Amino acid sequence: MIEALVAGVILLIISLGLIPLYSRSIGNNLTGNDALQSTNFGRAELEEMIQLPFNNQSLTVPAGVTLGSTVQSWTQGSASVGDDKEGWAAGSAPSGRGAILWQRTVRVRQYGISDLEDGQLNNALPGGTQPIFVHLKEVEVQLDSGRRGGMVPARPLTLRVLKPF
Repeated sequence: MIEALVAGVILLIISLGLIPLYSRSIGNNLTGNDALQSTNFGRAELEEMIQLPFNNQSLTVPAGVTLGSTVQSWTQGSASVGDDKEGWAAGSAPSGRGAILWQRTVRVRQYGISDLEDGQLNNALPGGTQPIFVHLKEVEVQLDSGRRGGMVPARPLTLRVLKPF
């Protein structure tokens, strides 16, 4: 009987030592899942923007400002009823939809080719600039998870690409 109790205590000590390993692996899986989803969402948006013509409305910077920006939110629908409210919607808090899981901000800046003379893009042209002076457009996609706190908080991801004329 004493031998069984000693064996039970030894197994309990060993199992208590393994619990942190399991909780850490759950956290790593959540982090990896967020990184994979944000990378895929960002890459998909960048690929769509690259396919657009250079003067497409989605790549236009509003007149008078140097940055065009749009915000979209991925909202959760109800899988049990085949909810059509799941997916990307315009705005940071779309009404009548489910919980926000992801927020995607797309920023567009435009530059002239002469801005590359110093090796840096630091003089964005304002919207309304004559099209003959606009040679490059920088498209930046930033993704942020709606999941806050929890075991492992999600980190934002920023992807950037230059689209030449």
